[in-house]
Amino acid sequence: MAISSFGKILTVLDLFSLSRPIINVDIISEELGLSKPTSYRYLKELVSAELLQRISGTSGDYTLGSKIAVLDYISRTTDPLVQISIPFMREIVERTEFSCLLTHLNYDSCIDLHDEVYKNASLLSYGRGCPRPVFVSSSAKIMIAHLPKQGVLDYYQRFSKQLAEVDFAQTEDDFLIKMKKIKKQGYYFSNGELDPNIAGVSVPIKFSTKEAPLALTLLASKNRFEFVNLQKLITILQENAALIEKKVASSINISETLS
Repeated sequence: MAISSFGKILTVLDLFSLSRPIINVDIISEELGLSKPTSYRYLKELVSAELLQRISGTSGDYTLGSKIAVLDYISRTTDPLVQISIPFMREIVERTEFSCLLTHLNYDSCIDLHDEVYKNASLLSYGRGCPRPVFVSSSAKIMIAHLPKQGVLDYYQRFSKQLAEVDFAQTEDDFLIKMKKIKKQGYYFSNGELDPNIAGVSVPIKFSTKEAPLALTLLASKNRFEFVNLQKLITILQENAALIEKKVASSINISETLS
């Protein structure tokens, strides 16, 4: 499907990353295959919308604009899934003394929607909006495992090389068998897959059989997991995931009744 002019302009935003917080017209032209006049026009439109801002004192460097922060604030404070989940996540952290994440499966990454950190725990590879690869971590595995079979196959076909490199699955059949097992057991425990010092256990929050669930995850140092009852943590997560599902369903029914 052809991308609209507006959609093409927004692809400029995809050029930003943690390792590249600043872009210029040369980067846009080269990576998006655009002429410089078109690249300048896109920059002008994005600056006008406050989605980008020019860095003063430079020859033409741009960073994300203030509207991005405003939109993130609105999303954080009004997203019904996040708002419903927060009290349960705080309760989980209080009961377990672990950090807790709520994660969404994107097309090619996992995105944390909310995090409740225990005391001053350092989770450098995690946190709201921080993209993570889909071929490692407990949250990625539990969400992919609950996709329809074609969705599971799609992720394998796109990331088969990486899945083999991290020694999770060498073949398509191997991947399907492991995903089926994860779905059946209802959780996935990751021990240092993303961060060698961090372990995590995730369960799904399911709203539809056709779409990926969210992941509810407990995180802590690998050493911390050695001194706890893993099954007890899984039970706490599953109980709260069920409560979140129930409350979300209830809020949807109320909204439909009012409309």
